[in-house]
Amino acid sequence: MDNSDYWSECVAIAAEECGATLTAEQIEHIAGSVEGAHENYGMAFYQPPASDRIGDIERDWRKKLDDLQREFDAYRNGSESAMRRALGERSSSNISIDSEGRVFRHDGRTEQLL
Repeated sequence: MDNSDYWSECVAIAAEECGATLTAEQIEHIAGSVEGAHENYGMAFYQPPASDRIGDIERDWRKKLDDLQREFDAYRNGSESAMRRALGERSSSNISIDSEGRVFRHDGRTEQLL
């Protein structure tokens, strides 16, 4: 069965179901029109591919992740600056705070301050 046979069978069944009597030429002509309409359906009623939606979702979570990373970096930088001031360190001192709250200075060697 090829495409034209499929569409012809669809039209013949629809005609039979509604009580219409069509000649073979009429069925073939209507089937050709229906097949053409089917091929152009996407132009009349745009349906984006699933990959577009997946792309939107990915862009949304990437933006959220980037926003959270910027917020975290700002928090960490602010905390390190506050520790420099509290400990009387130079503003150029390389200070870091680990996940357990320990404070380190990195000036050629790493030294735990708190």
